[in-house]
Amino acid sequence: MMYSEKQYKELLEKNKKLTKENEIKEKENKLLKQQNRQKDEIIHDLDKNNYKGQFETLKLENIELKKKLKIYEEKFEMQRISLGKDSSNSCKPSSTNGLKHVVQNNRVKSGRKPGREKGHKRSAPTVTKIPDEVIKVSKVATCTCGHATEEKEEISRDLISLEVIIHTTQYRGKKTVCPCCNKEYMPKFPEQIKNTINYDEGIKALIVYLNSYCNVPNQKTAELLGLLSNGKIKMCHGTVGNTIAQFSKKSKNILDKMKRQILKAPVINEDETPIKVNGKFMSVIGVFTKEISLLEAFEHRNLESFKEMGILDRYIGTVCHDHNKIHDSFVQSQQAECNFHILRYCKAEYEVHKRDSIKNFMDYLLSLRDKVDEYKMDGKTSFTEKEYEEAKTRYLELLDVWDADFKKEYDYDKKQYFDSERCLKTRLRERVDNHLRFLRDFRVDFTNNLAERGLRKVKTKLKIAGGFRKLEFSRYYCDAISIIDTCKKQNMNIGETIKRIFAGKKKIFAF
Repeated sequence: MMYSEKQYKELLEKNKKLTKENEIKEKENKLLKQQNRQKDEIIHDLDKNNYKGQFETLKLENIELKKKLKIYEEKFEMQRISLGKDSSNSCKPSSTNGLKHVVQNNRVKSGRKPGREKGHKRSAPTVTKIPDEVIKVSKVATCTCGHATEEKEEISRDLISLEVIIHTTQYRGKKTVCPCCNKEYMPKFPEQIKNTINYDEGIKALIVYLNSYCNVPNQKTAELLGLLSNGKIKMCHGTVGNTIAQFSKKSKNILDKMKRQILKAPVINEDETPIKVNGKFMSVIGVFTKEISLLEAFEHRNLESFKEMGILDRYIGTVCHDHNKIHDSFVQSQQAECNFHILRYCKAEYEVHKRDSIKNFMDYLLSLRDKVDEYKMDGKTSFTEKEYEEAKTRYLELLDVWDADFKKEYDYDKKQYFDSERCLKTRLRERVDNHLRFLRDFRVDFTNNLAERGLRKVKTKLKIAGGFRKLEFSRYYCDAISIIDTCKKQNMNIGETIKRIFAGKKKIFAF
């Protein structure tokens, strides 16, 4: 069959095209065979190494790791919240604040200039009216312009110096012996002259004040007395401790009178603080009024210690404290709880959860405090029953709003994250009358600051000395602090009071 030239060319082109397509198909076939071999190898490898089983195992491990990660994230969040707490928003003591500056109050700036205001009494020291020596100084007679100056008023300035006079009284007497039985007799020294070296009430008062109230150690107290006396007083360290013990013994009757006076007070403030005695934690319980401070140390912080103190189990007035459940056992007295602690806890929860309902509750408590201050200035002594019920109703309504916000965000998988807030709300609702007690009786403070200040001296002692060697020593310290702090509250001369106690005087305070 003959083809034309044109048909022949077309067949050649068609042949070339088919040849190229065939080459492409062969390449594709090789590639598919190669892929098939790779897949066979993968299948063989999967069958040989059981990757499917390993996948299931890793899948289960991944689920477990996710659960653990969730737990650690919750723990991390709780630790982050804990690190953000200090004495201003939790029950942590101020000693844990470190170098961080913490604002401890909720006062608003008044905008007034610092310093003494007009009309206020000047508190600066004044010159003495009867000086021991007067030295006349020359006046400026000529002005810088050349004119003679005129006299106006006399200006006085004091230079005060300290002179310590050591007066030693030596008692002498003959020692006698019986010629018959050889029995010896000492001279009849006065009762207070028992040792070879004795110190009078003035030096003993200084020892008690320095060692107890100023927290000066025994050795430093002895060295300071030697310094003041120009080395004439050479006191051993044991004498300092013996003097503190002697003062505690002589002040027992006075402390008993202070207890009886506290039982008559309409409102008292109570608080406790831990102390270290020979490496073990024990407790100091303090009961305070505006005129009396009484501290006692105990081995345990329990109901038996409170009963041993002999005040709270007999007291029938109102006790302000920091939510100590031991007070629930004393049903004969009314309880008032510190609201400043509540504000700190609410502030901590607000910083974590950022709920406006918490802030509104805090603002309402502070508004009640301000209202009480206004009523006091007007001469009122309490809210009326109607005002109290209205305040209590509003208090509970704000708690209900807080509860609603809390339930919206509550997560059962993160219960620990919400526990502190839940416990705080429960406490506020159950103890509503205790927290609002300051509305019924204006003699009850909004806070328990009176007791907090009273125990601050004990905390300072622990910071300086670290603790006590014996429980007995801590009791000596508490007795001395009770007497001295009561003197300060009643504007009495501390030195003269301690001297009178050493001298055996029974009438010390005005009760």
